[in-house]
Amino acid sequence: MAIRVFIKRICEDPGKEKELFSLVRKLRSLVPQQPGYLSSKYIKKTDHPKDIVAISTWDSSENWQNWYESEERREIQSKIDAIPGVKTTYEFYEDTKIE
Repeated sequence: MAIRVFIKRICEDPGKEKELFSLVRKLRSLVPQQPGYLSSKYIKKTDHPKDIVAISTWDSSENWQNWYESEERREIQSKIDAIPGVKTTYEFYEDTKIE
């Protein structure tokens, strides 16, 4: 079953956005090559533009987990985590039917 991963990044220091976005672009260039990756988009919260959310769709939680645990993703994420004032959180959702 497909899952959607919501990756929220908050950048409290506008001076650090350029560094954050550069690293996010590196992730974006790698993720389409991953097995099970289906799509993604990035959105910004209208009333709090420091909140940026990536919504990625994967054909299974196992495929997401493989990407999450990959060395290349962890290396870039560790650089994101090292940026002062940047916080990353993850939420997971399954496609469902409401009857």
